Amino acid sequence: MAGNTTQAETDTTRGLDEYNEPMSSKPTILVVDDEHDLADLYASWFRPDYETLVAYDGRSALETIDGEVDVMLLDRRMPDISGDEVLGRIRAAGHDCWVIMVTAVDPGLDVVELDVDDYVTKPVNRPQLTRIIDNLRTKSRFESDRRELVALSNKMETLEEEFSVEELEGTDAYERLEEALQRRTDPNSE
Repeated sequence: MAGNTTQAETDTTRGLDEYNEPMSSKPTILVVDDEHDLADLYASWFRPDYETLVAYDGRSALETIDGEVDVMLLDRRMPDISGDEVLGRIRAAGHDCWVIMVTAVDPGLDVVELDVDDYVTKPVNRPQLTRIIDNLRTKSRFESDRRELVALSNKMETLEEEFSVEELEGTDAYERLEEALQRRTDPNSE
C-alpha cells in the first residue's frame, strides 16, 4: 500500500468490481444503497469482521447476490429498481439471507407485507446496525419458525415506534400482524 493511506481509505475509493472480490470465509454483508458515500461508509463499518460487498443500485444488487450473502442492508428507494422489488426478486430466487431495510422512507403499514428481518429509518449509526446484525446472526441459530417470529416482532416494534396504538388498532395490516404473532407464540391458538 502506498504512502500513509489506510486500508479503509483505500477500500472506500475502490469500484464495485473490486469490492466484490471473494476474500475469506468471514460472513458476508451486501450493502445496497444508491448513495455511494453512505454505502461505502456502511461497508467500512463492517469490513473488519465481515466480507463486505457493495452495490450502488438495485440492478447491481441482483447481479451481486449469491448464496454466500448472509446479511443484506437494503435501501428502499432507489432510482433504477426499488428496494421492495429487489427484495421480492431475491426471495423469489430463493435467497434466504437476513435483510435489513435501511431507508429514509418512514415505515407505513405496508411494512407488515415486506419479507424483511428488520426495518430501520435513516439516519442510523454504527452501534445501532451492529446490534441489529449481531442479534439477527445470533438468532439465526434457531429454526425458521423462530426467525419468522423475530421478523414479526421487529415489524410490530417498527410500527409501534412510528404510530400510536390508536392509529394502528383496527387496521387490517396490524390485525394480521397481531394474529400472526399470536399463532407463533401460542401453540394452542390454531
